[in-house]
Amino acid sequence: MDFKKAYARFKQWQIDPFEYKAESQVLHVCNNCGNKFTGNYCPICSQKENVGIITWQSVVQSVVEVWGLHNRSLLFSVVQLFLRPGYFISDYISGKRQVSFPPVKMLVIMSLLGVFVDLLTGANDIVGVFDYDFDFEGDKMLYLDNAFEWMNAYPDLMSVIMLSYLIIPIYFIFRFAPRNPHHTLPQGFFIQVFSSSAFLVLNMVYDVTSMGGFVFVLSLVLIYFTYKQLFGYDSWGTLWRLIASFTAAILLATIMLWVDYCIHLYEAGMLGTAMDVILFELLTIGVFIALLWVCHHIGKTTAGKRTA
Repeated sequence: MDFKKAYARFKQWQIDPFEYKAESQVLHVCNNCGNKFTGNYCPICSQKENVGIITWQSVVQSVVEVWGLHNRSLLFSVVQLFLRPGYFISDYISGKRQVSFPPVKMLVIMSLLGVFVDLLTGANDIVGVFDYDFDFEGDKMLYLDNAFEWMNAYPDLMSVIMLSYLIIPIYFIFRFAPRNPHHTLPQGFFIQVFSSSAFLVLNMVYDVTSMGGFVFVLSLVLIYFTYKQLFGYDSWGTLWRLIASFTAAILLATIMLWVDYCIHLYEAGMLGTAMDVILFELLTIGVFIALLWVCHHIGKTTAGKRTA
């Protein structure tokens, strides 16, 4: 077996796995309603023009549909998210909607399935998924205890929330990419919806197998290839932008956490402490904006050199 040729065929399949037939100009007679027509589908009943006697291909197609692997099915879309994640997402946000199961519906179904798997495996009883080692005292310690207790109770939801913080960093840091340049925030929303669905699948794999190391490595590999295929940067360009994006997402999550903490302090009448937290929060906002600006500027400069 020639592995080099096999990989080349797989790579080509990743880029363009869908083949669409040109409109047939032959006169057909529909086997379902008897209408005469030209084209690939009957305009009266919508049956395909090539539907005829049962063959082995009919058997294979029926089996595939039973297992949910036909085009636009949920399982088919999940398989695509793992075999060609970036290309698959790129197809959807560029207008090829027929290749994918509806993404928001996919996320809802994966979330419900994740809850069901949690109940079956007792994953909610596992403590310490989101852990910390801060030496705080008093009210701050109590606040963090409550926050991390909530995170540990809903790890799947926390994964989705954390990925949502990537929408703005990805928008600025990958703004001038070779593929899908100038993508919009709504497109960024769907990028993270697809990513969240994939990570919910990985969370379920972890719940069932408890193979934390394997799932962690698989998550890193999936993230890397998703953004490399989606935006078309080389290995180093993809890697440093991902590190910057996740750093910015963590900063944004920290900002939101401190906003909530300031509200908590204000309601408790601890105005002095709240002012100290606000100063720290302003510093975090400054670092967040500076990181996005630097990465955005580098991306714009390198894009200008490519087109020069």
